[in-house]
Amino acid sequence: AVLAERDAERLPGGERSRGVRCGVGGAVPPSRAADSWAQARTALRFATGRGPDAGVVDHDALGPLALLAEVPAARLRADAGVRALAELAERDGGELGVAALDAFCRTGSLRQAAALLHLHHSSVAARLAVVEEALGWRLHEPGDRFKAQLALYGWRLSNDEEPEEG
Repeated sequence: AVLAERDAERLPGGERSRGVRCGVGGAVPPSRAADSWAQARTALRFATGRGPDAGVVDHDALGPLALLAEVPAARLRADAGVRALAELAERDGGELGVAALDAFCRTGSLRQAAALLHLHHSSVAARLAVVEEALGWRLHEPGDRFKAQLALYGWRLSNDEEPEEG
């Protein structure tokens, strides 16, 4: 099953951009179509619609990350890292920092993150420095980068409850 939805994304200056997010469930026999549909709904919650590799998420590719979708949203929001990320996102310019963090965590490279965001690498580095200061993480350290990635997933999932049945 494939589930897609339009997603409104706020851009700098308050403009809104429409994107498409897709979640893909596993290939199953027709008698288990409901299972594939549930997987597609879970995968959709991980799709950001930002960048070519983030708009379509295959449930099978998530592996154990799919288990995070089973954590109640309130519990995710209670996590210190998720709370700090949410607070950062609410600050003036915070969404830009979160976007830089997301791109950096997905690519693992400052220059690749800059290319994904269509920015100069020094602009991304400056945004990541603000993120590191606000969150207390050192993104060049693998453990902190992993915590940042988990916090991003937690933040996204806590703000994107399961899609309505349609």
